[in-house]
Amino acid sequence: MAFIKKKPRERRAHSEFDDLSSATDVVKFANDHGIVCAPLDVSELTKLLGIKMRFEPMDGDESGSLKKEKKTDEWIMTINSLHHPHRQRFTIAHELGHFIQHSVLSDSFEDATFFRNGDMNRMETEANQFAAELLMPEDDFHSAISTGSQKVEDIAEFFHVSSMAVRIRAKSLGYQGHNL
Repeated sequence: MAFIKKKPRERRAHSEFDDLSSATDVVKFANDHGIVCAPLDVSELTKLLGIKMRFEPMDGDESGSLKKEKKTDEWIMTINSLHHPHRQRFTIAHELGHFIQHSVLSDSFEDATFFRNGDMNRMETEANQFAAELLMPEDDFHSAISTGSQKVEDIAEFFHVSSMAVRIRAKSLGYQGHNL
């Protein structure tokens, strides 16, 4: 039997994005670079971070993926073009969560259904939480509820996310009930 020593995983090269570790950091970064933040323009943010984005039809519940091209060292985000635009926004934000929080650990992320699968691993849960915080920052969420409609559907439309995403974010922020 032969033993093979694995090469240590290479870390992401130092970049101007190393200081970005939370959704709050990323929203501030976007705002500092003139990106619309209410609601956040995730497509422009993705470009600013140097990630190439593609929209393609995908099978079944596959929502998106984020992969680093071996030959070019470029990050490529693929989004399911068959999904509703609000779901696409959440998928983009979710993949950005992987990029910011997990790209030092892996160079490939393939994601299926969000929120519905009870056996998600830790990285998927973190990417979902990151996406919710990125698209619905806490202060903006509280402000939307206090100054506008408290109906889930209206809040979802304001943030350009699904009603399910609003319900989950509301619960994480301590809100209860069908309307907020």
